[in-house]
Amino acid sequence: MHRHRVGVRIVRVLALLPFLSLGVFFVAPTNVANADVVSAAAMLQRHNELRFAVGAPTLTADPRIVTAAQNHANYNSANRIVGHFETAGLPYYTGYAPRDRVLAAGLNATFVSEVATSFGGALNGVQQLWDAPYHRLGLMHPSASSAGWGHADLVGSATVADITYDFGIRSVNYVRSPANGQTNIPTSWSGNESPSPLPSGVSGPVGYPIMLVYSGGQNVDMRAAEIVAPDGSRVPIYYAPQQFERDYYVIIPQRPLATNTTYHVRFDINVGSVMVTNEWNFSTGSTISGGGTTAIAPTDNGLHSAWVSQTPTGAMQAAATTTVTLSFRNTGTKTWTKGVAGSQVTLAINGDSAAYSNMGMNVGWPSANRVAVQNEAVIGPGGTATFTFTTRAPFAAGTVSLPLRLVVDGVAWLEDQGVFVPITTIVDYHSRWASQSAYPTLRAGQVSGSLTIAFRNTGSQSWTKGILGQEARLAVNRDVTTWAGLGVNWMSANRVAAQTESSVGAGGTATFTFQVIAPSTPGTYAINLRPVIDGVTWMEDEGVFLYVTVIP
Repeated sequence: MHRHRVGVRIVRVLALLPFLSLGVFFVAPTNVANADVVSAAAMLQRHNELRFAVGAPTLTADPRIVTAAQNHANYNSANRIVGHFETAGLPYYTGYAPRDRVLAAGLNATFVSEVATSFGGALNGVQQLWDAPYHRLGLMHPSASSAGWGHADLVGSATVADITYDFGIRSVNYVRSPANGQTNIPTSWSGNESPSPLPSGVSGPVGYPIMLVYSGGQNVDMRAAEIVAPDGSRVPIYYAPQQFERDYYVIIPQRPLATNTTYHVRFDINVGSVMVTNEWNFSTGSTISGGGTTAIAPTDNGLHSAWVSQTPTGAMQAAATTTVTLSFRNTGTKTWTKGVAGSQVTLAINGDSAAYSNMGMNVGWPSANRVAVQNEAVIGPGGTATFTFTTRAPFAAGTVSLPLRLVVDGVAWLEDQGVFVPITTIVDYHSRWASQSAYPTLRAGQVSGSLTIAFRNTGSQSWTKGILGQEARLAVNRDVTTWAGLGVNWMSANRVAAQTESSVGAGGTATFTFQVIAPSTPGTYAINLRPVIDGVTWMEDEGVFLYVTVIP
């Protein structure tokens, strides 16, 4: 699914293989088969049945939107493609983009989305689009206001829906799919959607996607989610990345669900920066176990914790490391045992995010989103466990908060108490030119002797050789690579040399030693040089040059 911004809102465009997609705009062909018109009405009815089942308001058909959808279905079918952009001159062309086609049909709508598929059969296409979570988002959205469907079998099969939105509509605060108490939910989904909501390299079948969508453009941020089976076990899940908007979240069971089984879902989220817990039940069978549709709390698994303390962290320079220890009390009834699967407690990045590792903050963690395991061999109920890990300050100035939460992998997350460790980076790198060796005069092709330029450290932070983010380097200003051919064993095409000294503290002087080779053409070559802490910041530009004179 892809969405394209129109005005201040988005136009959704989705694609599934064999193909689902979404767009807006159109000019009606003169010959639309009667079967297609009937199909459009039947498809909207099926669409509204699916919306009604999850508590979303019923949509009305707008004939202009129906025309736009039918026109694009004809275009896709006649040209045997699936997509949202049309090419002028091809059969059934009615407008380049979805909104163009809706506008051509006579409707000036600000917020429009389109979904499309090449699955055979109109009603089958509706269901396939609904099952795919990024497509389902637009189809189930509580702020949708009207819709139109089109289907064509001119050459290939094509099904298209256009939906308009009014984000001032708040008849319901949110909708969930599957809904609370909903039965006969499919156990699996093919995983067939583009862009894929699954991690790279993962393909279906997986469990049926579960999603929560808020109305009125409210932002949703995930803290953690879980799906609980009747025996209290947690179903392993994938968190689907938010695409297009931020008013929803999707989780996907990693494996197909069991048949005739009631599952409990819990989303711990922030809605408009307010902490919210949204939980409910659904069933893959014809009934909900426990009776009724009220969400039933899962059986207590005996795994609980309470934050006790953590060591403070001071401000650091970029790439500096610090070791942190956090303590949690075992407030449950089960013992935490180190090294035993299903019993060992691990301190994890809340929500399983790998973003902090990708920022370079991971120093010897067990994995990209697990920072430490319990230090103690055994922690019984009432005891206190400690978790010690090392982290590296990011290169950019500012504070990054590591969100942390205990987990027994494969079993359950423990309480989310909003625990975080603030890591603050301060950048205070400055320099001043001190001296340099005489400018070289060389014959063509001659290699110079050692040349040296020195800079004083006028900042408060040390320059440390060999540590990216702290090492000072002499660079060609503005990363110009023009002079790469003059370099003799330079670090790169625009990095001349690293500091010679192992460490240069505030007030100290660093030297940069290097060589050049004269080009074949006589003349004077001016190389503009400047010190840099790569990955962090350039230091002062004082107009320092190296002049290389080449004589015949």
